Amino acid sequence: MRPSSSFSVSGFSVHLTPLRWLILGLLFLSTVINYVDRQALSVLLPTLRKELGLSSEDYGLITTIFLAAYTIAQIPAGMWIDKIGTRLGFCISIVGWSLAAILHAFVRGPVGLMVCRCLLGVTEAGNWPAGTKAVAQWFPQKSRALGMAVFDSGSAVGAVLAPPLVAFLALHFGWRAAFVATGVLGFVWLAGWLVVYFAPQNHPWLSEEDRARVLEEVGPAPKPAGFAAPLRRIIGQRALWGLMLTRMVATPVWWFYVFWLPDYFSKGRGFSLVEIGLYAWIPYLTVDLGKMCGGTLSDRLLARGRSATFARKSVMLAGALAMLCGIMVAGAPNAAAAIAWTCVATFGFGMWSANILALHADIFPAETMGTAVGFTLMAASLGGALFTYTVGKVVDHVGYAPVFWAVGLLALMACFGLFFLVGRAERIRET
Repeated sequence: MRPSSSFSVSGFSVHLTPLRWLILGLLFLSTVINYVDRQALSVLLPTLRKELGLSSEDYGLITTIFLAAYTIAQIPAGMWIDKIGTRLGFCISIVGWSLAAILHAFVRGPVGLMVCRCLLGVTEAGNWPAGTKAVAQWFPQKSRALGMAVFDSGSAVGAVLAPPLVAFLALHFGWRAAFVATGVLGFVWLAGWLVVYFAPQNHPWLSEEDRARVLEEVGPAPKPAGFAAPLRRIIGQRALWGLMLTRMVATPVWWFYVFWLPDYFSKGRGFSLVEIGLYAWIPYLTVDLGKMCGGTLSDRLLARGRSATFARKSVMLAGALAMLCGIMVAGAPNAAAAIAWTCVATFGFGMWSANILALHADIFPAETMGTAVGFTLMAASLGGALFTYTVGKVVDHVGYAPVFWAVGLLALMACFGLFFLVGRAERIRET
């Protein structure tokens, strides 16, 4: 591999490869913050059951409202980011969801939580369209699955950090202070983003040689387009609808573990808030391990000459088989076994997740990326909202056992869309 050239800025040298990873680090951190903010409510649920009188049905409705808002916002957020660009789009998105997270501290009951979760859902919708677009603009195909894995792994790291962080804040300063403290994180991130991130074609830290290199590797800069132009280009593509169906069926697995796992450990295994803080993060760590392993394996298969279709889909099938282990959780003989089976299932979801994002970058041009991801995330969020609402209805009446069976089987069902509807992982042609 030839070394990157460098360009001196204010007395220090900036190389292309470190710059790529610095940008990826910021994308990773935005996703960490995104998940800490959304996960704070599930960690505090045992406390809010007492403080605000929440039932499981209330909580199911609140999370469904979040997902419904998140779902509705996905397509306009993706189209809007394609129009105004990743840099500005991310700024507005993170400021919005950080303010929404802080507002949770001022609620007095279930209705207030519903309003705050609705605002959080709308404003968090920009993270994945913007992040996926940024990775596609900066990373070549041969390292794109790993890049997507690192960016997307922030979701699991945020879920790992949320239980101990939020539990610590709540135990020492109160649950309201916990919402404020986690909401402030986004404003800290914003300062770094404004300094570091620009599109490759106008990044002030790149030499002309490096600029030419990155544009050769990822393709030409996106063409300026009207608000609806990317939508017109991709709306008739079979791959778009196949990915929508695949994500609608598979993504509820992740939403279940994000929103309901702390409550399961509390109600099903008798964990206290302290124990949730100590142990509930472990299955989210294995999601990240799955993303790193799945992304690396997929990229290595590409490097060995296998097609993108084989590399992405074979790893995703392995992830779906691992997610089957979710059916073992509720019947596990003890809490340690339940956590272990959950870890296998979440590892599988990590393998799946990294590669489905890479499929988007393989298929859709950069100028349509935000819109495409917005469409498939809308479908994913819709599936998650319907499943989460159903869980809220089921848990209080029959417990978690049938839910874990459903969670285990969903990924295999999603393989139908992956193998028979998505088609080959090839860039769509100009229309």
